Amino acid sequence: MDRSCLKKVTFVFLILFNLIQYGCQSKADINREVWNQLGFVKPNGESLDPKFWSEKKSVLYFGFSHCPDMCPLALTNFGRASLILGEKGKEFQFVFITLDPERDSPSTLEKYVQNFPSKNLTALSPNVESLEALTKMFGIVKEKVGDGNSYRIDHSNFIYVLDEKLNTIKTFPGGVSANALATELRKLSVP
Repeated sequence: MDRSCLKKVTFVFLILFNLIQYGCQSKADINREVWNQLGFVKPNGESLDPKFWSEKKSVLYFGFSHCPDMCPLALTNFGRASLILGEKGKEFQFVFITLDPERDSPSTLEKYVQNFPSKNLTALSPNVESLEALTKMFGIVKEKVGDGNSYRIDHSNFIYVLDEKLNTIKTFPGGVSANALATELRKLSVP
């Protein structure tokens, strides 16, 4: 087995290991104190107020703006799901958190999210310490591949739904369709 193939197999194994590990955790594993200390910057350059997370259920996706396939698909389906939900969509905040704050400045993220169908999408850039804490909390596997400015970030591909108390109430594969996502989110909405 050549070195490239071995690296791919190892990466897939790490993703599966973290999926199993994360899937076995209780729904209250996010430490609220740690979460409230996380530093996020909004597209307008302002720091995110921790109250943001308690206002609505959050639908999270972790990725990067230079992603050629998985991230645009997930964010397109976020937008479509939000539109399918109609008024129920207002009960959720769809949040894209970059795994590449080195290239994804707040202004880059602001332009990036404008490419997707819904205006109910917030892009956040965590600081380095917060990104490290988030990857541990959610069991995210990520690896920088390549050199220079043309590198990519190979990463696990999941969507997480948090309630207003930061409990993970649902997890989806990143490629879930907009219709399936909307159907499941509707079940989580207030009757």
